[in-house]
Amino acid sequence: MESEMPLLGKKILVTRGKKQATEFSSKIKYFGGIPIEVPLLTFQESKNAQKIKKEIEQIHAYDWLIFTSKNGVEFFFDFYEQYKSHSTDTLLPKIAVVGTQTEKTLVEKGYKPDLIPDEFVAEGLFESLKPYLKKESRIILARGNLSRPFLVDELSKLGHFVTDLIVYETVENQQEKDHLSTLLQKKDIDIITFTSPSTVTFFCRLLEDTDWGEWVKDCIFAAIGPITLRAAELANIHIQISPKKYTIDDLLDEIIHFLSEK
Repeated sequence: MESEMPLLGKKILVTRGKKQATEFSSKIKYFGGIPIEVPLLTFQESKNAQKIKKEIEQIHAYDWLIFTSKNGVEFFFDFYEQYKSHSTDTLLPKIAVVGTQTEKTLVEKGYKPDLIPDEFVAEGLFESLKPYLKKESRIILARGNLSRPFLVDELSKLGHFVTDLIVYETVENQQEKDHLSTLLQKKDIDIITFTSPSTVTFFCRLLEDTDWGEWVKDCIFAAIGPITLRAAELANIHIQISPKKYTIDDLLDEIIHFLSEK
């Protein structure tokens, strides 16, 4: 990315969770944009602590531990620190992750992934993982309540023993409902960004029973990843900007390129 000011004062709606928005907003400012943070979702610990405790106590019995998001890593290790014993019984199995941010968060926890696919989606991990699995491998997937069950379903079909462990819940942030409506109604946003299917879903839910379709006619929509694009398509939202790589840096690159072409 060029170190000039290519965003030219554009107001960019950042819809990620509050903790995740900080880095994105900083990068937008660096390139001359104005980030407008409206966290449409928030994250909370899973209420099923007893199941999580049980699985952590027997984590050594698994062959693979899979993470598909940085939140999965963060919440899993919050529980892990609470429930692990000080014996070798809680040594972690091999770890597979989806995406560079997930990998970065894992490394910050003191662990390195044994497998990270080139394609940052569950399908890519599935194809990359298959050659490493023995017959009836034991796999545990630490994820959020709204993430897709693709890996659980497909790995189970191959005859593997898969534990689907929900370590966090994604819920819509009702506190931002009026703020979001006011911003869009005043046409005070130039670019709307979506970084997950959940941001699309909650955007639509929080704007139900409004004329938001009219309010955003002049907005540019940008999104990361094929699953987010699919969610937008189902919501009749036309995405004009979508990078081939599913990172915040690549999204900003594409936004800058789009604006320069215009």
